[in-house]
Amino acid sequence: MFIRIMFKQMRRKWAANLLLFLTMTALVSLYVFILNTNRFSMRSMQLIMKNMGHNQLIIPRSQPASDTYMCTESQIDFPDETTRKLATHTELLSKYYVSVLQERMKTGGVTLVLTGIEPVRRPDESREKGNPVKPVKTGTARLGSEAAAVLGTSEGQRFEIKEKAFTTVAVTPENGTLDDYRVFLNLADMQALVDKPGRINVILSFECLHGGRTLEETHRYQQKLFEQAMPGFRQFNVESIARGRFYARHMTDKYQYYLLTLVMAITVLIVVITGLQEVAERKYETGILVAQGAGYTYIIGLYLSKTVLLACLAAVAGFLIGGEASVQLTTPFLVTQTREVTILWGHLPPTVLLIGLVAFIAELIPMIKLVRMDPCAIVMEE
Repeated sequence: MFIRIMFKQMRRKWAANLLLFLTMTALVSLYVFILNTNRFSMRSMQLIMKNMGHNQLIIPRSQPASDTYMCTESQIDFPDETTRKLATHTELLSKYYVSVLQERMKTGGVTLVLTGIEPVRRPDESREKGNPVKPVKTGTARLGSEAAAVLGTSEGQRFEIKEKAFTTVAVTPENGTLDDYRVFLNLADMQALVDKPGRINVILSFECLHGGRTLEETHRYQQKLFEQAMPGFRQFNVESIARGRFYARHMTDKYQYYLLTLVMAITVLIVVITGLQEVAERKYETGILVAQGAGYTYIIGLYLSKTVLLACLAAVAGFLIGGEASVQLTTPFLVTQTREVTILWGHLPPTVLLIGLVAFIAELIPMIKLVRMDPCAIVMEE
């Protein structure tokens, strides 16, 4: 009987119910579109920000950081096994480690920085993002723009350093930093070139910024774990890169939060307005039902069940529409390095549950007006 009455009421007011369904479907579509596109655009943003470079330097505690920054002869070298040991500490926020051995070399009156590199993979690193520093094959070199000009070489050509020949595989564009004067070599080649087998003098790392609500809190958390894992070493944060990444991440999070909150607020408003209008239009019907012995719990159940049913159906339809729209409209301009944009089916059950719950709570407001109505007065008025 309950279900039959509910569907009869829905059929009688089919135009209003259809309008409510379409409106909620449109809002859910917008909600899912924002949720889906933000998930992949945030991933793309993280990849873009990651390409700004490593935001940490790790060196022996007894060495001044200035020796590393200026690549002096006072740099303290240590075993390259240290990086591999560090990579086993997956509790740290840092990852994408790079073993580095650097030394200055003067040629043609210009000081260049020979830099041997070897990316070291942490066990839990994803293939999608990967280390921002790419390895250099043995016998080859990657040069900064100024270093290439000084050495008189270009891509595909060979040149010599300390009587050892290397093939130029790439020349990086000018970026206005010391990297313009670096000659990147395979770490083993560099160790052999300067007679320091198995040694490095600095480790680059990439700090993931999800350990705290603020950047300072994240740094403190990382520092605490790092001191326990690597006594005798210290890390320096490149704050300009760290802050850029942190603020970009939080801007994206807040953007999503405010938009989704706005969508939910509009949904609540529409359900409340529709509910109040329906209660007013059906006041005589309500009065008759109460006079015939139907309790307010029964009548409220009719309203809530109908609204929640429409909300759940709208949630499913909106999820399909919003998900497909995010795939069709977002794919062309997202960074291609990230995962392919797809419908996130795992969000379907939470979305249906959330929209149904929002509709249920919003419908309770018109029910306050319903229970305050005097059925005797309504029947007498009729």
